[in-house]
Amino acid sequence: MNQEQFRIAELVSRFLTDELSKDEFQELSNFRTKYPYLDKWFEQKDIKLGEVSRKLSAYKDFSHESHWNEIVVKQKEMERERKRNNFRLWVVAASIILISTLALTVFLKNESVRSASPMENAKALISPGEDKALLILSDGTIVDLTNSKSDSLIDGEMKLSRSETTLDYQNSTRATNDRHTLKVPIGGTYKIVLADGTKVWMNSDSELIFPTAFVGKERRVRMKGEAFFEIAVDKAKPFRVEVGSTIIEALGTTFNVNTHLIENRTKTILTEGKIKVSSEGRHQLVDPGYATITGQGEILLKKADIEEALAWKDGYFYFDSKNLKEVLEEVSRWYNVNLDIRSRLTTKRFKGGLKKSASIETVCAVLTDLTGYQFKIVDRSLIVK
Repeated sequence: MNQEQFRIAELVSRFLTDELSKDEFQELSNFRTKYPYLDKWFEQKDIKLGEVSRKLSAYKDFSHESHWNEIVVKQKEMERERKRNNFRLWVVAASIILISTLALTVFLKNESVRSASPMENAKALISPGEDKALLILSDGTIVDLTNSKSDSLIDGEMKLSRSETTLDYQNSTRATNDRHTLKVPIGGTYKIVLADGTKVWMNSDSELIFPTAFVGKERRVRMKGEAFFEIAVDKAKPFRVEVGSTIIEALGTTFNVNTHLIENRTKTILTEGKIKVSSEGRHQLVDPGYATITGQGEILLKKADIEEALAWKDGYFYFDSKNLKEVLEEVSRWYNVNLDIRSRLTTKRFKGGLKKSASIETVCAVLTDLTGYQFKIVDRSLIVK
C-alpha cells in the first residue's frame, strides 16, 4: 500500500460523511476515473450514519484475513492482471481504515452530548509522534532539534544546515572525523543527511552514531532501533552499518534495519541494490526483495515484504504479518504510552495499515475492529483486555 492508496481511503471516508472540500471532491473524482472500482462508494452517497452503523454490524462478521488471502492466491494465479489485483488487495486493507473511521464518526456523533469518557480525556494528553531528536556533539553538548526555527547549527568551526525535520552534514564547512550522536526518542522520527550525501530516516526510540565527515577507506556508522538508509554511491569507500554484532555493507543501495521487532535480533530488508550482511564470522549476500535476520550466531535469509521497510518512513503503520504484540509495541513507541496487557494475546497475524497521524482513538477503534480485543486509555497507559 502506498500513499496514493491511503489517500483514496481517506477521501472516500470524508466523502461519505460530507466533509469533502471542493478541491478534495475533484481529487476523488480524478481517482474515480483512474479506478472505476470506486464507483460503488459514490452510489452510496445518500447513506445515513444510522445505516452506516447497521452496515458496520455486518462488517464485523466479515473475515478480512480470509478474503485478503483469497485475493493473494488469485493474484498469483492471474499474474497478467497484477495491477488490477494489487488495487483490490489494498482496497481490503484500506477498508479497514475506512470502516473503522466511519465507526468512530458514528460513535462520536452519538456520544457528543454525554460527559467526556476516559478515552476522550486522554485525547488532550496523547498525540501522535512528531519530528524530534536530540543531537549530542563531539564535546558532549546536547542540542534539542525538536521544532527548531533556526536554519543552521554551529559546532566549533563547523556549520550545519537544518530544518524542523532534517539535519544536513553534506555541505558542512569543516571536514573532520568528529563523532556525533543522533537520538530519536519514543514518539519521534527524524531525517539526517550524512557528509557523503547518504540519507537516513530514523524511527522512534533509535540512535545513530556517525562521523561528521568520512575520512579513510570506509564509511562506517553505528545504530540501534530502526532506520532506513539510502546510501550515496562511492565505490572507493564501502558503507558499513554496525548493529551490535551485525555489519551491513553496501556501495549504493537502500535498506531498512530494525532491532525492535525481534528481541536480540536484527532484521535487515533490502529494497534496492545489493548488500553483504556479516555476523559473528558468517556472511550472506542479499538481493533486493530479501531480508536477513541475524543474531545468536545465525544469519537467516527469507523473502521480504518491501512495504514493511517503506511504510513507517512514509508515515504509516503497517500491520501485515505482524502479531498483536508486535503491533502494540509499535503503537506504544509512536504515541509514547505504556502497555498494560491484561489478557493473553493471540498469536494470529493481522493484515492492514493506518496513518501514523491518526489519533489514539482511531488507532484503538481500528485495533478493536481488527482483533476483537478491547482497548482503553487511562492516563498514559493503553489497557488491553
